[in-house]
Amino acid sequence: MNPKVYILDDDLVHAKLVAANLGPGRLRTQVFDRPDALLARHAEEPADAVITDLVMPDLDGVEVTRRLRSADRHLPIFVLTGHADVATAIEALKAGATEYLTKPVNIDELTTLLTRALAERPLLEEGASLEQARGREYSVQAILGQHPKIEEVRAFVRHMAAIPRPTVLLLGESGTGKNLVARAMHYSTPQAVGRFVEINCSALPANLLEAELFGYKKGAFTDAREPKRGLIEVADGGTLFLDEIADLDPELQAKLLNFLESRRFRRLGGTDEIEVALRLVTATNRDLGAQVKAGRFRADLYYRITVAAVTLPPLREIKSDLPLLAAHFRDTFNREFKKRVPPRLGLAGECAGTAQRDRAGHDLQRRTHPQERQPATARAARPRDARPVSARPFPAAAGAVARRGRARIHSPHPGRHGRRHPAGGGDLGHLPQEPVGEAQEVRSPGRGAAPRTRVVIPRRLPFGNGTARASSGYNHLSGCERRSWRQPQGGYAPCDGRGRRSLPGS
Repeated sequence: MNPKVYILDDDLVHAKLVAANLGPGRLRTQVFDRPDALLARHAEEPADAVITDLVMPDLDGVEVTRRLRSADRHLPIFVLTGHADVATAIEALKAGATEYLTKPVNIDELTTLLTRALAERPLLEEGASLEQARGREYSVQAILGQHPKIEEVRAFVRHMAAIPRPTVLLLGESGTGKNLVARAMHYSTPQAVGRFVEINCSALPANLLEAELFGYKKGAFTDAREPKRGLIEVADGGTLFLDEIADLDPELQAKLLNFLESRRFRRLGGTDEIEVALRLVTATNRDLGAQVKAGRFRADLYYRITVAAVTLPPLREIKSDLPLLAAHFRDTFNREFKKRVPPRLGLAGECAGTAQRDRAGHDLQRRTHPQERQPATARAARPRDARPVSARPFPAAAGAVARRGRARIHSPHPGRHGRRHPAGGGDLGHLPQEPVGEAQEVRSPGRGAAPRTRVVIPRRLPFGNGTARASSGYNHLSGCERRSWRQPQGGYAPCDGRGRRSLPGS
């Protein structure tokens, strides 16, 4: 369907002329000579774009633009005027006009601008919806927990979000959620229209970090072939989050202090000062007071960034919230990996028990990784008969011992005959007695060579858990350096002291 365009002008002839030149078949146009008629029609059936005159008897174009913009943030609005004036143009643009054109209007220019604005509107609406979804994801309610200390953190975030341009310091150990709190502070601000810009001060060298923060002019240094905006300028109207502020270079600390005092800065190689209005949030997992005493952090910068500070509690101080956090991460990774790991297989109890035993456990990432690993590696349960037999070798003390021609195997698993072997050893005499092999003594060529025994095991060997496995065939054995040798399947046969190994039934 063709886009719908409303045209408002007290000169109805001019409005119809503009509508005719925009071309039938490409746009659906409707003309109005009174602002109230246009506003009423737009409230009933919204237009895709509006073209309005600036000077009108009842309401001027600036007021009409302001009302339309309050109802629709992404509506393309074009203001036309026969009185070219810089002041009125600035006023119209501040009210929310998309473009400001003078009469007689160039139809080709108006058509090009209108087509471009109509094509960009879906992208703007999609970006706004994504921004709203991200705002819900990082809202204050995204800070999970019912502990009183978590409630204090949420109250702090709400208080800081109501302040236009605060300077906030987030303290806490690694994994306590400083990044989440900074984002919640940004997206909880009602008037926030800027971006959330984050940078880790320990991730870049000092010279590159300075260029990233303040930007540079063309030719400021060897590879500066084009000018670049700094992250401080990009975050204008939003939030700048400086993580690991304690690792900032001393020279860069001085430049950051100068910026915080005036909210002005100059790009590298530039002379013009740029003023920005942003919220600055810094974070560190170190003791900044100790850093100041040691001379590694400027005291004046420390006092400047600690205008409002909060310490985030580690997990060991909010152990009652561990089941809630574990359930949240289980559901999150179930959606990510498209699995359905039930709550009874979750790690909530294990995480809580681990935190109770581990006094130093505080890292949320450490508790998150098992929850992520379980849905990623989960698979459908297999039948009991299809479960693989454990290949863990028996310990030497639990091996087979030749006693009265029978092999006794210590095993905690019940056999196929429905009984569990006693702790002192399981008697396998009830199993079918079949020859399991023969031992042949051979001597290696050469003088004084130690005898070697070759054991041929052509059949399957029984084990204490009732499972039989096939032998690998031939086993070449050396002399009697040890008291017993271990079969590849995990059983043991004793040495008779003459270089031979006695086997059951031999």
